[in-house]
Amino acid sequence: MHLAWAALLIVLAGNAGVSAEESLADAARREREKRKAAPPAGRTITNDDLAKYGDTPQSLTVKPEEGSDVASPQSQPSASDEPDWSAMETAWRRRFAAARQRVAEAEAGAWVDKIETVFYNGIPVQMRVREFVETVELRMARQDIERLQDELRRAGLPPGWGRD
Repeated sequence: MHLAWAALLIVLAGNAGVSAEESLADAARREREKRKAAPPAGRTITNDDLAKYGDTPQSLTVKPEEGSDVASPQSQPSASDEPDWSAMETAWRRRFAAARQRVAEAEAGAWVDKIETVFYNGIPVQMRVREFVETVELRMARQDIERLQDELRRAGLPPGWGRD
């Protein structure tokens, strides 16, 4: 009896799969026909189109309407007004190097010699120990680096300028 029910379920499942495949094929066919009938999305630009204009970028010139608030072409920045990126990078790298130097000096000064009593086999022995104590100067030097990184980020400049 159970075998008969199982066979019936298999037959019904097989028929459902065939109808789903047919409807999927029909949907794909309808979609292809719809795409053929639709107008093209826009112009396709190829490398051959770009080669017509040469290697130098061309600027788009738009003439402002009379009475508009658009700036005149003379007031637009020219290529010579661009900042000197290499000089800016050098300046930022120097600022970060100086800040890192201050942190290194503050860390070196944060080591303190102490005399501690240590028990060795039950006998108290006094030993000189070097201990690292975080100083105000060290905290301020680390905060300076964080401020510089934040300033670099807000200026929109490459974060690599703040690295070694």
